[in-house]
Amino acid sequence: MKEEFVKEFFPQNALDLEWELSKFHRSKGGIGFSQAIKTIQEFIGESRVLKYPLKGSYETWRMPRGWNLKDGFLKIAGGKYVVGSLALSPINAIFLSGKTKGVERLKVVDVGEGENEKDYKKDVRGKAILANGNPARVYRMAKKFGARCVLSYFMRAQDPYIKRSPELIPDAVNYTSFPSWSDESIFGFAISYNQYRELKALAKKDLEIESFMDVDSGTNELEILEARIGKKGKERPIILTAHLCHPKPGANDNASGSALLTEIVRTLKKFEINREIIALWVPEMYGTIAYLTDHDHNFEFNINLDMVGEDQDITGSVLDVSATPWSLPSFINELIAVHLQNPRFRMKEGSYSGGSDHYIFVDSSIGVQAVSLTQWPDRYYHTSEDTPDKASIRSFEWIGKATLESLGEIINGIPNEIAKATASRIFNSFMKYDADPLTKNWITFRTYKSLEAFSKYANVKTLMNYLRKEINFDLIPKAKKMKKFKGPLGDSWMNEKDEEWEFETLKKYPAFRDYKDELLNFLDLGFDFKKAVKMASEEFKMENLHDSEYLVKRLKEEGLIESVNFR
Repeated sequence: MKEEFVKEFFPQNALDLEWELSKFHRSKGGIGFSQAIKTIQEFIGESRVLKYPLKGSYETWRMPRGWNLKDGFLKIAGGKYVVGSLALSPINAIFLSGKTKGVERLKVVDVGEGENEKDYKKDVRGKAILANGNPARVYRMAKKFGARCVLSYFMRAQDPYIKRSPELIPDAVNYTSFPSWSDESIFGFAISYNQYRELKALAKKDLEIESFMDVDSGTNELEILEARIGKKGKERPIILTAHLCHPKPGANDNASGSALLTEIVRTLKKFEINREIIALWVPEMYGTIAYLTDHDHNFEFNINLDMVGEDQDITGSVLDVSATPWSLPSFINELIAVHLQNPRFRMKEGSYSGGSDHYIFVDSSIGVQAVSLTQWPDRYYHTSEDTPDKASIRSFEWIGKATLESLGEIINGIPNEIAKATASRIFNSFMKYDADPLTKNWITFRTYKSLEAFSKYANVKTLMNYLRKEINFDLIPKAKKMKKFKGPLGDSWMNEKDEEWEFETLKKYPAFRDYKDELLNFLDLGFDFKKAVKMASEEFKMENLHDSEYLVKRLKEEGLIESVNFR
């Protein structure tokens, strides 16, 4: 069947769809998001739109308000435009901005980074501030000191190796957002590095702006497009995901993943498939956690498509075939990696990181093995220059074929050669970790359980028997289910002190978000606190006992986990 899948698959469709989807400003609750969904529905046919109110929280995930940008502009008072039309260039509006009261004329104060109180020595009440810090942090300070508007330049994930820096792409406008809990009292514009430097020079004297921004709550709903393919049977369904949100153009991130999923679904619908496959186009992570609050999560595995279209020669990208975290056995990562082997492309595998919808599924409370296919890094990530001309039909063909081949083999049987290569990759996870006895024993056990899951598709008894002899089962705890919530940890429990703590911790330990979820996963599996810290620390190459204790104590105070013994 996989050969028929590949024959039917037409990668040009995915590239053409990326061009179409990148025309929409796809904010949560925005009209452009709804239009993008309609474009996909017209292409794939039968499907349905699920709607979840954008209010309150889903599990521990605090929902942002619906935000639909209509129009606006920014200009130097009595002078030239900085942003001519937000209707044409919506990425220039900071997500979750409030609206202006008509055209507002404001004095501009340069606050430097703008993330800390020390940056606010001048009075900013009722004024616009010019800042180059993280807008989510700047917002809190702007709110505290009474600023009315934020003019922001902020580039995430700078990387000189791929020529991603303000100086090297000085006309790019970065995708930025205020916090999910922000209100409508402040509006903001994202500007390019060249524009930031110009305004910074002008602000040394008297600089005023004229600004207008018109927004409303749009649909005020999270919209999720769901397509179901194949027949229900005794096997658990497979779930495929791609996030559809992000500002116009947002081509490779993630019109490309949404477009490729659309073409994969069109392809699969041409065949009678004796396995249920569910496809979701979601607002990133927020949509997935909302979906799982009222849907069964008994899936065999998840394949997540996020930033798949990149032309690696242009963007400097490498395809990251993410691993499932140590807390959960898996085989889908290794199977799809076998099909992705191609000397024409750069690829890496073997480590886990979150940051996309796969990480919702691999949480201990969901327990679904998952792989995310993500081209990372990307020179133009989250900028106005993330346009479809930086995509490649070759990348769509490469990743699309590997996905369809993997699905075809899961449905109709895995050839012996592919099965051996996959089993070898799984077994290597045992071979390459020569850690302390506790961690080594768990990796051996996890490898054994991964092969056990794969054994329904391939004969791996010899490898399983070998590993079984190496496992000390007395060191494998019984699951305790410490968590009282579903999915990875969101931010609804946090107060201002918690947010400041996490911000400072992430500066010291960039992998802390992944670490903290894995720590909770290991506690859920029954490990005591010190052993859970040790395992998660080994996985992410960091050790942070103090912050781990703070996290667990706060979650207990909020009633989100059972009591934990720190001894």
